[in-house]
Amino acid sequence: MRKLYSIFVLGLALLVFSLSPVLATDTQGEVARVSLIRGNVSNLRGDTGDWVATVVNTPLVAGDAISTGPGSRAEIQLDFANILRLDQNTQARIAALSPSQIQIQVSQGLVDYVILRHSDSEIEIDAPNAAIHPFADGIYRIQVNSESEMLLTVRRGQAQVSTPQGSTNVQTGQLITVEGTDNPEYQISEAPPNDDWDRFNQNRDTEILRAESAGHANAYYVGAGELGAYGHWVFVPGYGWCWTPNGGPGWIPYANGRWVWEPYWGWTWVSYDPWGWAPYHYGRWFFWGSSWVWWPGPVTPVYRPVYAPAYVSFVGFGFGGRNWSFGFGFGYQRIGWVPIGPSDPYYPWWGARNTYQAVNITNVTRVTNITNVYNTNQTVIRPLATSQQPAISNVEALATNAHVRQALVTMPAQQFVSSRAPARPEPVSENMLRQAEVIRGTVPVVPTRQSLQPVNRAPNPASIPRESISQRRFFAQSRPPVTPQPFAQSAASVRAMVQKPVQPLAQGGRGPAGHWVSAPANTQFSARQNAETAARPGWQRFGEPRRANNAGPQGNSQQSGYHPAGSDAGGRNTAQTRRASDTFRPAQRSARPGWHKFGENGSGNAKSSRPSRNRGERSRSSDFNR
Repeated sequence: MRKLYSIFVLGLALLVFSLSPVLATDTQGEVARVSLIRGNVSNLRGDTGDWVATVVNTPLVAGDAISTGPGSRAEIQLDFANILRLDQNTQARIAALSPSQIQIQVSQGLVDYVILRHSDSEIEIDAPNAAIHPFADGIYRIQVNSESEMLLTVRRGQAQVSTPQGSTNVQTGQLITVEGTDNPEYQISEAPPNDDWDRFNQNRDTEILRAESAGHANAYYVGAGELGAYGHWVFVPGYGWCWTPNGGPGWIPYANGRWVWEPYWGWTWVSYDPWGWAPYHYGRWFFWGSSWVWWPGPVTPVYRPVYAPAYVSFVGFGFGGRNWSFGFGFGYQRIGWVPIGPSDPYYPWWGARNTYQAVNITNVTRVTNITNVYNTNQTVIRPLATSQQPAISNVEALATNAHVRQALVTMPAQQFVSSRAPARPEPVSENMLRQAEVIRGTVPVVPTRQSLQPVNRAPNPASIPRESISQRRFFAQSRPPVTPQPFAQSAASVRAMVQKPVQPLAQGGRGPAGHWVSAPANTQFSARQNAETAARPGWQRFGEPRRANNAGPQGNSQQSGYHPAGSDAGGRNTAQTRRASDTFRPAQRSARPGWHKFGENGSGNAKSSRPSRNRGERSRSSDFNR
């Protein structure tokens, strides 16, 4: 019996996994989560260059930066394995974030980069004068004191430190100090004892690794380890272990938070619940017994969950066509949303789409009939549940189930773009539902500048650095992807969709009210080259063409393939980097005892090559010790 059950679970996971590639080619990397805040923390949006106040569960994408004020700390869960923690007065930028590449730029302060378990990504941490490549699970403490001084302490693991002149490896228990810019020197010594910062990181690692939900949720989920402290797991026939929060009677999901506009992803739910990441970006919700429960989906090694800005169906009330009377672009007077159930299909609204259809509630067909789903000419993700599991559709149940209808949160469209969800949602009557429409695709609401902040308060000035991180110089080996599409451009595309005339739909709803295709996510938008030349020899602007008169002898550099990285929200190259061929100088021995030049003869492992990470092996959490 156990063998048959295992075969069934494996088959289920393979089936679900086979349905996921709908989004596999339409993604712009991962989304990081701000998982802990102590004090004043702000983040710089890559699509606008604006600083906004940060709260727990704020999403961060490639191009965003984060900064801490005096006496403050922050933690960012980059994915299921990689964590970045910032001490006070520290600034860092996410230059790249994808399943295959993570690149962080630290301009100032103290950070810990932690690899809790085997990572699928190649990792690079850039400082102004060196690049760090961890190639083992472990703890890497990086302190950037200035553009000419960086310290790396390897508490556990192994890393390579690279400069234009060469590289050297640093082992567990070692501290490397890199000084200089054009031709840096380094010294390797024994790591100092743990201090308060190390103990803080150790406690956080222990909390994450000892999480109760590790056996109930997929290992790739971010934030699932926190669920045990805020609720409990219940066994639901047909679905296995599901989680329910300690919300009390009348609690509903997707109610305590607000919608923000994110580059590429569009409308994204930011929960004000401390646990509100995994249950709102993965899995499905349904009402069972006397409360709402979250089903995380298959818990097998073969199933990789698909991130979404929110797993909800949007509902529009009071369609007004081109309603611009309030200075906004609204297709509906009110916008509502309800979590989709395990048997509901899902219509993504992000990426190069910006088109939608709307179907009257009374015309919603049986969701188990996938043929009808595909007749909508919309991209769709099939239900997460299979036909072998109990059919649970929240969208269908809106008209008949009072508990599901209670979870339909609505608010005026002008508040949807600028405010948190109402503390006491207005009840939705059956008569209101008969006039409502289920929105499939992009919500016909144009975002505003207020849609960019996860909370309606200004960032604390103490947490904003005097010099923007986008203006700092970094030494980088890898070329980060292009910066996010500017907000003005993405907002204009939604506005064009809303303004288009409505076409009739034979099913009794509205057809494609607008259709706009943005440039593909990997398209490099045209950007002006920064004509300003660096004042110091050997330095260049990110994106600046290579200066032929500065190129060194071919074949003499110990490192090749150094690329520029970094640009501002408008696509202008602002940050600076140095490339190996531009800064090569014949290595000379350091005049200081115990110090070495990168690439000098007889400097030990200065010419060492970086071993590739073994992607076929995952380390166990129990093996992770300081």
